[in-house]
Amino acid sequence: MKRFVTAAFAAIAVTAAGLSGAVAQEWPKAGPITIIVPFAPGAGNDLLGRLTAEYFTKRLGQQVVVENVAGGGSAIGLDRAARAKPDGYTLLWSPSDGMSVLPAVRKSVPYKVPDDFEFLARIVHVPFVVAVHPSVPATNLAELIALSKERPGRVRYGSSGVGGAPHMGTVLFGMRTGVRQTHIPFNGIGPALTDLIGGHTEMLWLTPTTGAPHVQAGKIRALAQTGPSRHPLYPDTPTLKEAGVNVELTVYYGMMTPKNTPAPILDRLRTEIRGMLEDPAIVKRLNELGYTPAYLGGEDFKKLVVDELNTWKQVATEANISLAD
Repeated sequence: MKRFVTAAFAAIAVTAAGLSGAVAQEWPKAGPITIIVPFAPGAGNDLLGRLTAEYFTKRLGQQVVVENVAGGGSAIGLDRAARAKPDGYTLLWSPSDGMSVLPAVRKSVPYKVPDDFEFLARIVHVPFVVAVHPSVPATNLAELIALSKERPGRVRYGSSGVGGAPHMGTVLFGMRTGVRQTHIPFNGIGPALTDLIGGHTEMLWLTPTTGAPHVQAGKIRALAQTGPSRHPLYPDTPTLKEAGVNVELTVYYGMMTPKNTPAPILDRLRTEIRGMLEDPAIVKRLNELGYTPAYLGGEDFKKLVVDELNTWKQVATEANISLAD
């Protein structure tokens, strides 16, 4: 009996390997490829996903389309991708929010990180800009910290919502500087920016491209940026570390596939991603959008995702932040 069971499992394993090999051999000729973007059309995530889809279509000789699966702070789209057939025809474009931040602050999400995914590559990253309303009597970060300590809880900061990267980044900033500010969550960074410009809040963390026209128009003031080095759009604005705060934070954007996608397909997609980031026209467009190309493949990308997830779990625990399902 034992011999029969062993033989049966061996046969199943050979069949599975054969199917995987067959799928890999015919890919991508069997049909269109879908990139799931877990946010609504029009935002930065959508633009990046469509830029990638256009490049892949040319390189793979197969139509690659974007499907926007918004909702649940990106959880619905990530769950759809995790449950898709691992045949290389469903890809996922995701920022760090759904992968490393949301699972850290929400009691449960319908997918497991990293177990449910294969990690193709980090493609770009982007820092936040720490901006204040012009009425705030602080012209640099040190003065903002001093002001926040003089007025505990009276400096209000907006965010895209509880548990989002701008919220969690500002919480981490408060923990490292010892300041206590009041969080005002909004339904997206757009409404939060509108209230900052209107002077209803005092501070907001936002992406460089989103803030640039308003900084140039004098509607908001940039005091610092959270990346490892100064952003090209803000050459005169210091990083947090340059300003004396030991926080470095960027949002990563990368691609994943469902777990058990055949290795030959993963290898081909990584090759195409590397080629995309060496294409001058693509790099120029990414820079125009404020993103920095930052290829990080396979296991290295997976390690980054897990490391950041553990960091945000620690921050959420210390700050007692937990979202209901």
